[in-house]
Amino acid sequence: MLYIDYTLVIQIVQFLIIIYLGKKMIMDPVMGTINTRDSKIDGMKQEAEGLKAKVEQYKTDYTAKMAEMRTELADYHKKIKDEATKDANLMVSTVKSELDAKIQSAKSEIQAESEKAKAQMDSMVKEISDIIVDRIMLSA
Repeated sequence: MLYIDYTLVIQIVQFLIIIYLGKKMIMDPVMGTINTRDSKIDGMKQEAEGLKAKVEQYKTDYTAKMAEMRTELADYHKKIKDEATKDANLMVSTVKSELDAKIQSAKSEIQAESEKAKAQMDSMVKEISDIIVDRIMLSA
């Protein structure tokens, strides 16, 4: 059988005192340490998320700037190519006009020489024909 006497009350009081002291001396410091650790972990998580967001923003900025630089570089190359083509065309047209002028000058010179040679030939033909006519007249 179970006997209930004053020792049971003392044991219950002792048990409650041990529970209270255990809570104050063990559970509260352990829970405080756990809560502090959890808050530090949460703070680190938030900081890591912030840093991750910054990294993503920097990555986006980097990608945008690289695209802009590529566009500028392509425009610069096109501009340089257009200028080089323009300069080359100008040089070609200058050389062509110089060559055309030289060819025209040479044609004119050849024409003049041809006219001069033709005139000389005509005078030589006339002299030869006069000589032939004189010889024919003398022999007849």
